[in-house]
Amino acid sequence: MGSRLFKIFTLLLIASIIGWFAYEEYLKQQVREAAKDFGYELSESELKEWVQRNKVYNRVDRFDEDIKVFIQEDKNSRPPEGAFLFIGSSSIRLWKDLAQDMAPLPTINRGFGGAHTKHINRHKEEIVFKYKPKAIIFFCGSNDINGLSSPKKVFNEFVKFYESVEQALPETKVFAISIQPSPNRFNQRSRQIKWNDLVESHAEENDNLYYVDVSEPMLSEDNKPMPIFYTSDKLHMNEKGYELWTGILRKVLQENYPEDFKN
Repeated sequence: MGSRLFKIFTLLLIASIIGWFAYEEYLKQQVREAAKDFGYELSESELKEWVQRNKVYNRVDRFDEDIKVFIQEDKNSRPPEGAFLFIGSSSIRLWKDLAQDMAPLPTINRGFGGAHTKHINRHKEEIVFKYKPKAIIFFCGSNDINGLSSPKKVFNEFVKFYESVEQALPETKVFAISIQPSPNRFNQRSRQIKWNDLVESHAEENDNLYYVDVSEPMLSEDNKPMPIFYTSDKLHMNEKGYELWTGILRKVLQENYPEDFKN
């Protein structure tokens, strides 16, 4: 009996070691492809460094503490049901005048800086479904791509999110904002455009999904990002950037919810 258990343990150990090496090779390949798209040729030492850094950047439990803060805020002051939920990464989190910009619509801001789509999926029960929002305005994906995930993989995470909303909140519409052309990440633009195109096509096939293009108005005539919309870090938007987003989103939302703008 002991000999049999030892053999089973040994086989499991070997399988786990093989699986670990296979996963490491998968990560290396993913990093190589992304670096090439971004215009980098990595040495072996640089490759190892990128892989290790990426493991931390992509941890699925990375923002669990941020979500606990939202949960505590909800206990202190419960947001109303049927509001307009803005969710995503730092471009949502840093939208300080969101309530004023979207008035008279009731809004909930659940942006958390650095968020990937998988992090939203991990916490959608706590920061999406329980609010029973009338509409969800979604901006995420840029950090996923910066974390070297392929556009298709990021899109699949978004589809997982959208389909879960369809199931849990069948009357709720989702408005997906395009990944903006920030100067800091413009070397990633080809991958961002692929994500944008995939989401736009998906919206054409789904009645409750809308693709909101903020990218084109943020580009110059020679197709370069315009610095006037960004802060000094060339990644996050300034007041002019949010002013542009406000105009675009208000128009789209007013077309879909004209009665809510009469309040």
